[in-house]
Amino acid sequence: MNDIKQAREVFATAAEQAAAATVREPIQAFAPGARMSKHAHWFVTADDAVLIAVVSPAEKYTVADEVLAYGLAWQHNRDLHLVLPPTMVGGTLTRLPWIETPVRVWGFEGGDPRPVQTLARVDVFDRLQGLPPRISRTATLTPELESWVAGVDTTGLEAHNRSYLSWHHFGLQVLKVGKRRKGLRIQAGVQYTGKSATVEPYDRTFVVAPTAGEIAEINAVIAEAVEYGGSKSSQMREHRMQATLKSQACDLGLKHLLREYPAYRGLDGSDSKRIGRPGYIDFLGIDADGHFHVVETKIGHDPRVVLQALDYAIWVRANEDEIRARLRNSGLDVAEPKPDPAGDRLHMHLVLGPDAKGIAFNSYLAPQLEALKGDCRVHVHLVPDVEASSLELRRLSAKDLWTAAPMVAKPVQEPRWAGMLTRALMGDDA
Repeated sequence: MNDIKQAREVFATAAEQAAAATVREPIQAFAPGARMSKHAHWFVTADDAVLIAVVSPAEKYTVADEVLAYGLAWQHNRDLHLVLPPTMVGGTLTRLPWIETPVRVWGFEGGDPRPVQTLARVDVFDRLQGLPPRISRTATLTPELESWVAGVDTTGLEAHNRSYLSWHHFGLQVLKVGKRRKGLRIQAGVQYTGKSATVEPYDRTFVVAPTAGEIAEINAVIAEAVEYGGSKSSQMREHRMQATLKSQACDLGLKHLLREYPAYRGLDGSDSKRIGRPGYIDFLGIDADGHFHVVETKIGHDPRVVLQALDYAIWVRANEDEIRARLRNSGLDVAEPKPDPAGDRLHMHLVLGPDAKGIAFNSYLAPQLEALKGDCRVHVHLVPDVEASSLELRRLSAKDLWTAAPMVAKPVQEPRWAGMLTRALMGDDA
């Protein structure tokens, strides 16, 4: 038995006591037939009015993402109580001002759980504005090291520059070059693991310039990877979909799409010295009116994609003036935002491709989207063929979120009564 599994079992009694303490009434275990997050102990009150998730301190702090995602999916018309260790509280609180359904957070370090006060949006913005600027380092090679790779053939490949240099084919990395203390590391082919690997990757660190024969070997591996098309794993297929989507901003109603924009996903609750969770937005979009849009792509099952988009959208809103100024300084034409006639909204897009079973929009997403407040505008686009040279983006209407159909799974819960009433009164645009 591994350590974390054993820790969860040992924690079971304390979890039940903590859950009961949040409601002061009898509770029972909650275990619906469909999959539930293994990272929490789940309970419901006898009258089915409150759903409670209790997380062990032994879990990694990012577990809070999945626990909240599953909690919102299964919440329905209940209140949701999250009993969390201190490492998970801060990041969770930054999301709650944009969640409509009743969610309460309790801090737990043993004994009785302690109710935690919900933050106002202005408080969230203040915390996120205090994070260090997210500026990616870019790699450079000395003239000598550049001469070492001068013979490597990158014709037709797309260059990327972060803390290392890389070249991609249809979104798949087929060459990566990085400096080492003594020399240069060259990785060719598609670097991945798993049974889908059929092209042997090349990975060597050189302390002297590669010979002509070694350069030829590197070029052969690159050519083989390009011909093969890379891994068939969902991650690699997603990269390919992103590479194609990059040129289809207008199909999303946008003027610009900036790929892999450096950002933060809320606050860092780990033991590290970081105060924010660094990440990359799949695409930072900008419309003709100067409003920012967060575009997240996924292939197959991921119950956390809604919260991922929300995290980035909140950070963008908190720092939009700085982001706009930085983009203008880089030479991008970014208009001053026009007033939104529908009010101050977060703009998000989910671009979803099907997994091996043909499902792109999984059963947890509809109730999560319903749980967001009305000023969170989320557009869902389904992509039947993620490897097409031009992606077909099928817009999913509000009413179709709840109907099992090609690429759309049956939701784990029916719509809440408030959502049902709103849709009945307002139609598809609700």
